[in-house]
This record gives sequence, structure tokens and C-alpha cells, in this order.
Amino acid sequence: MASVKPILCVGCTVIDFVTISASYPKEDTDERCLDGSWQRGGNASNASTVLRLLDAKVEFFGMLSKSDGFRVLLDDLRRREIGVQHCPMTDKDPPFSSVIIAQDTGSRTIVHCNKNYPYVTWEDFSKIDLNRYGWVHFEARHPTETIKMMRSVQEHNSRQDNRIFISLDFETLYEKNLELCHLCDYVVFSKDLATRQGWRTAQDTCKELALALQPSRPNIICPWGNTGASCLDSSNECNNVPAYEPASVVDTLGAGDSFMAGFIYASYVMKCRLPDAVDFANHVAGHKISNYGYDHIAQLNKDKENAIKL
Repeated sequence: MASVKPILCVGCTVIDFVTISASYPKEDTDERCLDGSWQRGGNASNASTVLRLLDAKVEFFGMLSKSDGFRVLLDDLRRREIGVQHCPMTDKDPPFSSVIIAQDTGSRTIVHCNKNYPYVTWEDFSKIDLNRYGWVHFEARHPTETIKMMRSVQEHNSRQDNRIFISLDFETLYEKNLELCHLCDYVVFSKDLATRQGWRTAQDTCKELALALQPSRPNIICPWGNTGASCLDSSNECNNVPAYEPASVVDTLGAGDSFMAGFIYASYVMKCRLPDAVDFANHVAGHKISNYGYDHIAQLNKDKENAIKL
């Protein structure tokens, strides 16, 4: 690990207000919940957390807030040793998400509130020394700025022997964000967005997205919940990888971000082949949903160390 450069995760961090209920509440009722908390959320932010729990070196790059309510997020980022030294700051109140976790099904329902919170720009990104990193991960959002950031990494790669890998988390606004796929090495495409496109399986999604991205395209990965995930490499070899299902599903909030982090870790740090990296990502996501939050994912790293000792 000492010789592996850090991973840079570019995207959002938000406040998640989490309510744990016995079942999903009925409309227009007054009920008591079982538990509740507020925590740091956001796709790239969550992926950073899981990467640290897997013992990777990671930095987060996104807009931070000077508001009092944001301090808990900053404290958590620093406590986990997730670098934020390049993040710009705003005076605006941060975005937040209201999350209801139904204990009987393990489902999570999320309502987002953004309030026109600013996103990081290419100008902010251009101040970063890319020589620090071996992998840069992006969320598929704000394509005008994100395209310029991704091209900066590509231009850096054209001048260097040790190239930076680029990954993309693609889960919203298909037509608007599709162009971003041409600029990355790996795209992880969400089940929710795939079903909105009319694609019925993970394997179909990989093939349909590949057709849309011809003539050149990245490696494509599509997680599909408890049915596993599919991946399609640059030589058109498709693999279906089974899921790891826990004894009980407790908390699915952040399962996709855990999959993303597991995939990056396995591909970059463990240097796994594509299907093996997807298998590890399934393992991380399956372990994540077996308990609340993320900290129990660190057990996977301990299990790996114990296996090496044996």
C-alpha cells in the first residue's frame, strides 16, 4: 500500500437525516421510529469512506460549506483521514437528504434537497497536482464542468508514463451524461437508470450501453441488486457475477457506493481482472447491507489480513 498513489473521488457530500422505521410509514399518520441519526452522505463521499475502511489512501474533492451544520461532515472526513485539502468552500447551507429505512424489508427511500448548492468547477480542479494520484473517480453530474475535468486527466496521461485510471458513477440523466462515458476507463451504470431506459437485465444493459457508445467505449459494469452484476470488457467479453447475499438485509443505503468503492479497490489496489474486481465489489456491497452504516466493512480488510497470515 505504501507505493500505491491515493485515489481522488470527485463529487458531492451531503447531510443524510436517517430514520429507521419498523415499516414504511403510511401517508398522513403520526408514528414513532425505532432509531435515527444524521451522517455524511453523497455518492463520492460514501465511496471515499468505504475506500478508507478497505485501507486505501483517498482524497475527496467537492464543494464544502462553512455553515455550522456542515461541521459534523468535516469532522467525520478528517477523523477518517479522507483528504479534503483541495476542496473549495461556500457560505451556502449544504444539501441534505431525508432517508427512511424500513426494517421489515431493508428498503431505503430518499428525498433529496439541493437548494442550488454550487458544484466544483474545472477551474477548481485545475489547481490540483494530478501527479499525486493513480485513480480519479467522478460522479456523472454537471457534465459541462466534469467533461473538462476528465479531459484534464486525459491530457495529463498523454504526457506521463504512469497513467491515471478514470472511473465514472453513472446513475442519472442518461442523455445529458452519456458523453462522459467516452472519457473514462470504467463506467458503473446503475440498475435504476437502466430500467428507466427499458433495459431488463444487467447483461442487456452492458450490451445496450456498448452499442450507444460505439466506436470507442470504456469497460462497462452494471450491478443489479441481489441478482449480481454483469461486466463487459473492451474486447466484448461479458461476464455475469453472482451477488453475495447476507443472512438478512438490514440497510441498503449506500450499497451502490460500497460496490463502487469495492470495484475501485480491487481494480487499482489489488490489481484484479475485471470479473474478479466485480466479484469483490459484490462482496463489499453484500457485506455492507448486513448492518447499519459502513464501519463494519473494515472487517473485510481484517479478514483479508488474517487470510494472508494463514
